[in-house]
Amino acid sequence: MRIIGGQWKSRRIDRPDSPATRPVPDRVKESIFNMLGNHYDCLGELPPIRVADVFAGGGSMGLEALSRGASHCTFFERDRAALSVLRKNLIALDAKQAATIISRDAWRDVATLTGDNSPELIFLDPPYSEARDVSPQGGIWTFLEGLRESVCAGCLTVLHHPKKVDFSSVDVESWRIKDQRKIGSNGLTVFIHEVPN
Repeated sequence: MRIIGGQWKSRRIDRPDSPATRPVPDRVKESIFNMLGNHYDCLGELPPIRVADVFAGGGSMGLEALSRGASHCTFFERDRAALSVLRKNLIALDAKQAATIISRDAWRDVATLTGDNSPELIFLDPPYSEARDVSPQGGIWTFLEGLRESVCAGCLTVLHHPKKVDFSSVDVESWRIKDQRKIGSNGLTVFIHEVPN
């Protein structure tokens, strides 16, 4: 794996050798950051925002965000093998000062993303078995609902899921679908947090 843009462009990073994690393909990552560059009006870069990389694996999405200008990333990962790789990648890129690791279940520890840790951009890449559940009781919607009172208006959540999964049929208060993409076998849904007037 490698960083594809920003200050660490072309730097190699390790990937976990674990069945519990799967890396985001480079072309999907490139599409995500092109979308984000358009949204923030800074092509190829990010403003100095707070990011959360949820189900982080080796941290490729959060590290990519830091490389492109994000000020801080909170990494959620509980798999021991993936945590070891994530820590090595942070050391290799000298990025530990801009990172917080939470080695607990992201579904249950959404409350940690509040106050000073409240993210402005969230990468959400759960196991595909959980990303297929579009019901209001599923992990995705429960996670977003748990953030409703704590994240700022305009917070984006970028969800990586199988391309055949469609979240457009379910409404959760204060979250709106901003964009949807299909790239090969991959699907992307971008949610934006809106605070009612």
